[in-house]
Amino acid sequence: MIEYSGKEFHGSQYQEGVRTVQDEIEKAFAILTKTKSRLHFSGRTDTGVSASAQVAHIDLPCQHIEGLSKPQMFDLIWRLNGILPKDVAIAELVNVDKSFHARHSAREREYVYRILNKPQRSALLKDTHLLVRQPLDLQIMQDAAARLVGRHDFSAFRSTSDDISSPICTINRAELLNLREGVLEFWIAADHFVYNMVRIIVGTLIDIGLGKRGADAISQALLEPNRSLTGPTAPPWGLTLNAVRYPGFSLWSSGNN
Repeated sequence: MIEYSGKEFHGSQYQEGVRTVQDEIEKAFAILTKTKSRLHFSGRTDTGVSASAQVAHIDLPCQHIEGLSKPQMFDLIWRLNGILPKDVAIAELVNVDKSFHARHSAREREYVYRILNKPQRSALLKDTHLLVRQPLDLQIMQDAAARLVGRHDFSAFRSTSDDISSPICTINRAELLNLREGVLEFWIAADHFVYNMVRIIVGTLIDIGLGKRGADAISQALLEPNRSLTGPTAPPWGLTLNAVRYPGFSLWSSGNN
């Protein structure tokens, strides 16, 4: 399990000539194992998007990881984090069956988008929350968010027609929380997401909360695959990948001795 702040990364997956999470982690493993191994993520995150529980798998030579006890695995994590830069860290490391694939085995991914709804900016939350200065109608936004739950066509919520993945997604949770005065979190969990889907949903909900779109905008967009029916793509810094879930498997109960 991997944590990273997306601020200084050009996304999670490797790209030539720019800094990515994959490149940093692969370099750290190469230093420790003296071999090159490829990291496979549960899914990509874009430039500026963070993760508190990204999952990836990497195939290493058996002598480096097979049969390690919990203290030995902890030591391996400690050494990896000693090599990695400050904005990325390994939180958990376990042995998995060869049939496990971080992306293809996943059954649900959960994201949280954080919003600061105050007239003045925050020095502490500026890198993790989207500042919306105008008052938002939270009740209307919460009602609109609830309409996302279920199996729907999200063609209107993707930012490019180049995305060839199925637009049919099953949303298990879509909830806007008011944690304290002006500090909001939008939580969403689904079997999969199309490109920029969460950020477009957030942009649409903010438009609804500001009165720029009607309360039924979400329902209309789910019925018609038209990008013009949805709001702007919210910026990346408010978005965090919070969890990836697998059937019958938990990273926090590895079974290591």
